[in-house]
Amino acid sequence: MNSKLTLLFIVFVTLFAGCSKNSFNESDAIAAQKDLLQLQYQHELDLETLKQKGATALQDLINTAMLNQLKLNDSLAQQKAIAANTKDYSVTVVDVVSNSPIADADVAVSSNGKVITTKTNAQGIATFSAVNLYPTSAFLISKTGYAASQILQQNITSGPVKLWNTTDLTNEITGSLYIETDLTNLTPEKVGANVLVTASASIPASPSGTYTVYFPTFTDATGTYDIKLPAAPNGYSLSFQQITADQKLYVNATEDDQIRTFPASLPRQTTVKTYFNVNQFNAPVPNVNIYYYFKVAADTRGKVLYIPGNNGYYPYNQVLVSAIGSKYQVEQLAVNNNYYNGASVDWNAYTYTPNTKIDVQMVDVVGNIIESAPKLSASADANGKLVGFYSSQGQYSYVNLKTDNGVLVPNAKGVILKALPYDTYSNLYSLNFSANLNTVSNFTTSSTFLSLNKGDKKVINFYYGTGDSRVKQVF
Repeated sequence: MNSKLTLLFIVFVTLFAGCSKNSFNESDAIAAQKDLLQLQYQHELDLETLKQKGATALQDLINTAMLNQLKLNDSLAQQKAIAANTKDYSVTVVDVVSNSPIADADVAVSSNGKVITTKTNAQGIATFSAVNLYPTSAFLISKTGYAASQILQQNITSGPVKLWNTTDLTNEITGSLYIETDLTNLTPEKVGANVLVTASASIPASPSGTYTVYFPTFTDATGTYDIKLPAAPNGYSLSFQQITADQKLYVNATEDDQIRTFPASLPRQTTVKTYFNVNQFNAPVPNVNIYYYFKVAADTRGKVLYIPGNNGYYPYNQVLVSAIGSKYQVEQLAVNNNYYNGASVDWNAYTYTPNTKIDVQMVDVVGNIIESAPKLSASADANGKLVGFYSSQGQYSYVNLKTDNGVLVPNAKGVILKALPYDTYSNLYSLNFSANLNTVSNFTTSSTFLSLNKGDKKVINFYYGTGDSRVKQVF
């Protein structure tokens, strides 16, 4: 509504600035501007109450503006041309949707400094006798329950004036608004309460132009909007408030990280402020597909080696598990590669105490794979370098289940909550997760909908999606 009041204010200022000293003088202009400012202030106070009735309040302002415009235009006329321009005129008024004649509509025009008014007859025709008009003289047409309109004298032979009935609110557009404020789950969220949704219609005023009427509403706590409105000849366009919200997602790194590549930055869950607009999905979604890492204890210089889990290049860094009821336990490991996302780490750059066992942890990035961590270890040779060997489980690996004199320590296999089928005949499953940890639902829905017939109801859901932009870059 604020944009419409601003437009009306500009119209008034323009009209008053363009008037020279005449019967409608500067004092009148100043008084009219003061009255308009008071109307604007009162309209701001009543905004919440008006809501969908705002179109009627707006037309009251238009009526006042147009009557003053009629006086201003007429005051500029040259008296010597009055006699030559005195003629009879008629204005035809119809319904913008049905094209049916509108009776008892008020039609006003200014002639010789006086505002002359009449009403349309049963055929929707208003007649004026012996009035002095010019091509830019305007007829103002209004009727209770209709949006007011106007037509210039030079256009009255081009076609009828069309009025729009704004009181028959039997049409409805409703639906839910969805947003992706959490990319770590599988379903989009609802936007919640107090998000502004506005339906706007462009209405043909006469052969000389159109005007736009707005119907605003707000979503409820469930993210549902509901707008009741009249049938519009050219349909409605819906616009939606921009939303600023924190978005939860997985990242390999953010712009805050000094070093943004593996292994300095591991995937993690974080929250970033994001700006959302309907049907806009310009904020990139990071491709994070490593669910777990092996973290080797610090070497003699305090350096920690991270080894990524299976990155889709079979059989590198494969973990095979067996089912125990609805859960799993680690059976075999084949950890022999440290290459991920274009980065390769030289294992020889890490030196440990020679001929020792080094503790290894399984790091759960997503936090829903491990119930109790398996007990793992790596081995250093006489030079303090990690070595791979075939374990008692029959796979070659640099990381193995922890043993004591060749026997697995208690609870070495751990409890795993999630796995994928590998060889069900042998009761083996894999931790070969390669899908992106971030999930999105970006659906584009047209924001323009026709509502021609009385009583039409449309249910349309809209999607803010994964966001338009963020306050920081993510990778």
